[in-house]
Amino acid sequence: MNATFTPPVRFSRLLLKVNAFLLIALLLVAAFIGLVAYKQGWFVQQTTIHFVTGNALGLTKGMPVKLHGFTVGSVSGMELAEGGVDVRLSIMSEYMPRIPRGSVAKHSREAGVVGAAVIDILPGKPGPALAQGERIDFEPSRSIAEYIDDIRRQAVPAFNELKQVLVNFKGSGEDIAVSLRSLRAEMEVLPQTHRDLKKLLVSAEKAAADFNKQSNATLASIDRAVPELTTKLGSAIESIDGAAQQLRKTGEEAQGTIQKARPMLERGESVARDAGEVFNAAKRVWPLSDSFSETVDRELPIDSFDARGKALKH
Repeated sequence: MNATFTPPVRFSRLLLKVNAFLLIALLLVAAFIGLVAYKQGWFVQQTTIHFVTGNALGLTKGMPVKLHGFTVGSVSGMELAEGGVDVRLSIMSEYMPRIPRGSVAKHSREAGVVGAAVIDILPGKPGPALAQGERIDFEPSRSIAEYIDDIRRQAVPAFNELKQVLVNFKGSGEDIAVSLRSLRAEMEVLPQTHRDLKKLLVSAEKAAADFNKQSNATLASIDRAVPELTTKLGSAIESIDGAAQQLRKTGEEAQGTIQKARPMLERGESVARDAGEVFNAAKRVWPLSDSFSETVDRELPIDSFDARGKALKH
């Protein structure tokens, strides 16, 4: 018998479902790989720079590289080299112009001592940017022991001074008790001082409120008086302006009158000058010269009065 096998109805679309599932799984895997590649910067053009450090403790591959707190790359690899460990940094090329020669790579943490470790780029002076494969200076991070040593160096002088104060305080003997009693008395007075100060603040606040009210009333009066004063001042200015215009007009008329009378005055002056010349010439003519003889005032000598008096006496 050559009868063909017919699968059951429930398995008719099983192959189609399996293929759809496999396709969705492949799409998810491809999306995950693409996301990882994007996070790793596979689709972004990058520039590699490096630095050499004597100790790679705390440095790991993939550690973020930050510039002004912004992630611009990561640690792409590390390998042993002469003088220590050669660490390669992959920086996105678009940020390379912001990293000039003379910049420093510093191993630090985001939140001081306990934050995540990062490579922080400290830009140098403006200048040409680092090129592909160039070396950058590196500054390692400070360890906990170094921080403790700094704190100890700063705290020791303070503890020594405190110790000296306590020694002096102990050697003063009965003065300590007197100082403590005085301090206690001052502390007992503090509540009353606080109450007095509170009353003073309340009084000051009330005075400020009264002053504010008075100032508001004064400002209101000024606001009412200013329009009236402005109106009167405007009227006065208009009157002054009218008087000035009238004076200007009168001056212009007087100037016109003077200009008109000037020819007549000049003509009269010329006529008077001519008449004087004619009169002077007439006085010098023979028939009239005797009529205009000049009279000369004769003065008697001073001794004549004395001689005349003596003659009268005789």
